[in-house]
Amino acid sequence: MAAIAALAAAECIAAPPVNIPVESRLYEDFELLEVKGLIRSALLSTRPFGRLEAARLLEEATEELKRRPGLGRSALLTVRRLEREFRFDLQGSHAGAEIRPLEEAYFHALYSDKEPVFPSVNGSGRDLNGGLNMMAGIRASAAVREDLLLHLNPEYSRDSSDTKLEEGYLMLRFHGVEMLAGRDHMWWGPGFHGSLLMTNNARAFDMVKATSTHPFLLPWKFKRLGLLRPTLFLARLEKERDYPNAKFLGMRLDIKPSSSFQVGLSRVFMFGGKGRQSLSGGDWLDVLTAKDSAEHSDSPVNGNQIVSIDASFVYVNEGNQFIPFSGVRLYGELGAEDSSGSRTPSGRALMYGLLLDGPLRIDGLDLRAEYANTGLSERYGPLWYSHGVYTSGYTYRGRVIGHHMGGDSKDLFFRARYHMAGGIVGLEADFERLNIHGDRNMREWYGADLTILGEDLIFSIGAGLEKDNCGNGVLWTRVSRGF
Repeated sequence: MAAIAALAAAECIAAPPVNIPVESRLYEDFELLEVKGLIRSALLSTRPFGRLEAARLLEEATEELKRRPGLGRSALLTVRRLEREFRFDLQGSHAGAEIRPLEEAYFHALYSDKEPVFPSVNGSGRDLNGGLNMMAGIRASAAVREDLLLHLNPEYSRDSSDTKLEEGYLMLRFHGVEMLAGRDHMWWGPGFHGSLLMTNNARAFDMVKATSTHPFLLPWKFKRLGLLRPTLFLARLEKERDYPNAKFLGMRLDIKPSSSFQVGLSRVFMFGGKGRQSLSGGDWLDVLTAKDSAEHSDSPVNGNQIVSIDASFVYVNEGNQFIPFSGVRLYGELGAEDSSGSRTPSGRALMYGLLLDGPLRIDGLDLRAEYANTGLSERYGPLWYSHGVYTSGYTYRGRVIGHHMGGDSKDLFFRARYHMAGGIVGLEADFERLNIHGDRNMREWYGADLTILGEDLIFSIGAGLEKDNCGNGVLWTRVSRGF
């Protein structure tokens, strides 16, 4: 099976301080700066965050780089790239009213003689079919200072001959609080290739969301907890499911007690919908306190609940010649499904990985390995992302909301990057084992990409091969350009 993919994008220079899209490569740059020890106050496990927060982190990295001028070429290249991207945000130029009708324009194309799988992984729920797939869209924003912002991202698909609003929201900022109403993606957890509860594998939710503009410290003795960032949202799911327009509630708290250690607590709850009883005040109390009796099958509260705890630890090697790398980020996530009336969660899943910077003292090289398992036991493994009442499962518009591989599966992912003066070379491989306690299936993916980064021009090209256990293969290439 052969496939060819192409993407093109053009960006305007001074963008209003809206959220950075979840799929942006900029998050990888900030993660790399954290592993190099240039950023110590970042809470990178919850995305998206806004351009104002990105500019704050970049200022922190720039000041630290001045104190450590011999850190290496790749650190300098990464900081310089981000300085070009956020140069207007660093100048604090968002003073009056701004309107950017063409903040960014992009084009995606992929050709395949059969339906490909991996090109659509964490692809915002886009469906890719056999033949030629083409999509084109723009991002437009408007702002009144930094307090009131509007963002729109309409996209046209050749396959459906239709234009959809991929993302679009109104954001209000006041006293450190950020309120969003509209459609946007979220990613919860430190994983790069997947996360257990929240990714951009499915389409963006229609929701209201509250979070903080920046991480903050509590007063008095509570400062010892470290930096905090809470997130709360309420979304409405699609009409075409077992219980139409079911509600979806999510809560997350990021905690950073030290510059090298971060913890995240997440919980999501699917409830309501046409045909289900509305929740009373007492029911809401049972939900918020995770009362065990609320999950019995005869309870109106019996919704689809998942919780997880994730953590990441960064070690920066500052001069130890016996350690053969410059820095490392270790991370993991442990999740539990609802208990079905027992005190023990009936399904568990995990994800863990590492990002290694400068292995064998090779400046500019970084390596990543990531493993996930949503089928930890034969009895309960198949229950992950499924539910006895909400039989549509943990999905939105047909796509898994969490890790793209789905339930009862394993995934092993590798990626290597080398940073050059003018761009980045990447190699990656992915090995999936699906339905591991049933009729097993497997998929494999091997890919390579090259990104050329000029001052105002981005050009990338990639190629990949995917196979399944029946021997079917997909070979495709991808090209992108932007400025």
